[in-house]
Amino acid sequence: MDFATGFADKVALVVGGGRGIGSAVVEELARRGARVVVADTDTLPSQYNHYQSTQVSGYADAQKLAARLTEEGLQVTAAQADATDEDQVSRLYADLAEQAGRLDVVVNAFGVTHVCPVERMELAEFQRVVSGNLDGVFLSSKHAVPLLRDSGGGAIINFSSVSGRSGFAKVAHYCAGKFGVVGFTAALAQEVARDGIRVNAVCPGIVRSNMWRYLLSEFVRPGETEDECWERMRSMIPQREFQTPKDLAELVVYLAGATKVTGQAISVDGGMTAP
Repeated sequence: MDFATGFADKVALVVGGGRGIGSAVVEELARRGARVVVADTDTLPSQYNHYQSTQVSGYADAQKLAARLTEEGLQVTAAQADATDEDQVSRLYADLAEQAGRLDVVVNAFGVTHVCPVERMELAEFQRVVSGNLDGVFLSSKHAVPLLRDSGGGAIINFSSVSGRSGFAKVAHYCAGKFGVVGFTAALAQEVARDGIRVNAVCPGIVRSNMWRYLLSEFVRPGETEDECWERMRSMIPQREFQTPKDLAELVVYLAGATKVTGQAISVDGGMTAP
């Protein structure tokens, strides 16, 4: 496939694409010719997240992103859906099937994190963070498979994390959810391989996103400035460079078109999780 133009006449859905890495994925796919639906939500089911609130602006941001890219002549529309609510996910896919008639690429680009040591963690907190990272991947994939199959095959790309490859202190619930994404991805890839559907996971490293700014605020050491903390984070990366949303979007584009790659979890982390 010519990755510069190979997505013309293709339909892509990016769940969690209103901001950050997800929005970069939306833009990259749209600029390569895809018709993109960007889905997000303004309400989360729990305050156990890096926003520290149930009120966010995902759908509002998705609408702004769609409007900006549409003004540039690209094909992007916004839809409202909480990925952890099956009724909303079912309706999202039903609307997409009715309006677009096909589906070629699904990107599940969402996740929540929260910092707490295991010995102080409440069961509800553990469950909510695991659910926020894993349930939506399951629900979106479940409803995507029939439409992808009817469209002749395609790609599901799930976002995990370096925390889905290695454990990190005080985010055990986040690691559990993101490790789960990797396992789910590998299993689903086996189930749908003969349907022409490829399923892969992307594992971002340290991106200077809203999530990592929250983590920085939790892990800054006494007497350490924010810039010093960022430099300490940078020192964890063998390449000594932070990853960018565009870095992740470029891998998504590759996986969306790579017809012989499935069941993989690929890190974009500057070598953090190298064996």
